[in-house]
Amino acid sequence: MAEAVLHVVDCLNVGGTERQLFELLRRIDRTHYRPLLATFKDGGELLPQLRAIGVTPAVFPLRGSLAQANTAYQITRMAMMCRRENVKVIHAHDFYSNIIAVAAAQLCGARVIASRRDLAHWLGGTQRKALRVACRVADAVVANAAAVAEQTERDFGIPGEKLRVVLNGIDVEHFDLQAFKTPDPLLPAGPIEVPRIAMVGSMHLPDKGHADLLEAAAILKARGIAAQYILVSDGGLRKDLEAKAQALGVADRVFFLGRRADVPSVLVRCDIVAHPSWSEGFPNAVLEAMCAARPVVATNIGGIPEVMDDGVHGILIDAQKPAQLATALEKLIANPLAAHVMGLHGRQHVEKVFSLDKMCRTVEALYDELLGKRGGRKLSAVSSQLSAAAVA
Repeated sequence: MAEAVLHVVDCLNVGGTERQLFELLRRIDRTHYRPLLATFKDGGELLPQLRAIGVTPAVFPLRGSLAQANTAYQITRMAMMCRRENVKVIHAHDFYSNIIAVAAAQLCGARVIASRRDLAHWLGGTQRKALRVACRVADAVVANAAAVAEQTERDFGIPGEKLRVVLNGIDVEHFDLQAFKTPDPLLPAGPIEVPRIAMVGSMHLPDKGHADLLEAAAILKARGIAAQYILVSDGGLRKDLEAKAQALGVADRVFFLGRRADVPSVLVRCDIVAHPSWSEGFPNAVLEAMCAARPVVATNIGGIPEVMDDGVHGILIDAQKPAQLATALEKLIANPLAAHVMGLHGRQHVEKVFSLDKMCRTVEALYDELLGKRGGRKLSAVSSQLSAAAVA
């Protein structure tokens, strides 16, 4: 009989974590593992796709800060669900799910996996303490890049034997099917000889480096180099970025497309992809750019050098250096054949290394390992530790 595994994630919007979870749920071997799903927010763009593969999420609504009675209630509800469904493993996939899932596991006796998918740069001090406790209590901690695993071991004191690096994967065949559909809506028109530079990244925090790309655009304009800049996604900083583009005098060549469901189609119609992030775990945007066979200019931080090689798949630069970004973009614009070869090398690398099936089999092997070592645990002490730290 297939063992029940409860996956826990904050929401079901289209983001890197959520898409990777969807692919895992779609591909998991259901003869061995029966996937269940819990989320803290109702609805989301991925909900119809999840229902189509037979996964309907249970909702455990949180309300603001975790330091309130409702949090304990939702943890208890989740633990009761786990007992009812005979859940053997709880797999948390992001910050809030790490906190809630680890606490629920203490009540129901399930094995629990925490996840680290970024460098936790956006967390406050109390949140970092709660995450540290959750990772220490968890039976295993999955990181999506070696850089993230190393930081978790160093900063949180997590023993190396508890850590697992599971690289993100990409569905190349599905990506290609989407890539050759006509963009909807169409991309902004422009002269065919003017290169398009794309950037895909959330505009909620400044660390994605949108402002650096705008400054690089101004530098290139001053050098007499024409280009069109396509910014995909949205967020609270969009208005500020639009104002900055106006102030820099590049608003006529920078286009804010907002959130798009056709990112592959956008990428293959661009010439270069920029990813000037200041802090990064595993860069899904870089992986997608390489899958689109486009050369990438990205920062040499976090997990980015684990995905792409400098001079082979694109160019690595220092973070927060718009002048370096401009020079790297200029180099690729001036050498389209070399840029094209870099893109082809990137595509080959994705096909060879970043397989979704490989990702899923690695996760299944971790489930096998945890269940094979299943045994009694003394949970009361760590449960009280976690409750004390779990505030946002």
